[in-house]
Amino acid sequence: MAERTVVVAVDGSDQADKAFKWYCDNVYRAGDHVIVVFGAEYKVSFMPGQVSESRLKEIQDEMSKEHQRVEALTNKYISQLRERSIKGEATPITGKKPEEAIISKAEEVGAAMIVMGTRGLGTIRRTLMGSVSDYIVHHARIPVIVVRDS
Repeated sequence: MAERTVVVAVDGSDQADKAFKWYCDNVYRAGDHVIVVFGAEYKVSFMPGQVSESRLKEIQDEMSKEHQRVEALTNKYISQLRERSIKGEATPITGKKPEEAIISKAEEVGAAMIVMGTRGLGTIRRTLMGSVSDYIVHHARIPVIVVRDS
């Protein structure tokens, strides 16, 4: 079979883990190249020249925690891909809203589909806050599989 590239979007939640596992168990086919993507939030705000020593330490701690989270997610999904003998990679995405970054990455790699979980927000919360999965379903130009927690 011809190789296809599949983007699996995760965020460290149980729902994302279930979506990854569901893809592997139900959709994966030999030859797929899987790219697991997740947001890395290196957001820091301060005024140059007006950062106290304590605020600088807080920023360093925040950056260190985020780096550890990114490393842990990368290692987790690389291990799971290897355990299943699936060719792929895990990569953080930055610089945009998560939903825009996921679509951009899928377009960049020529993905055949995007697979992701959903947090199951209620109708009112989803309407007010928006939903990454809703956005991707409506804006991606390729098939999107949203794995819902039952």
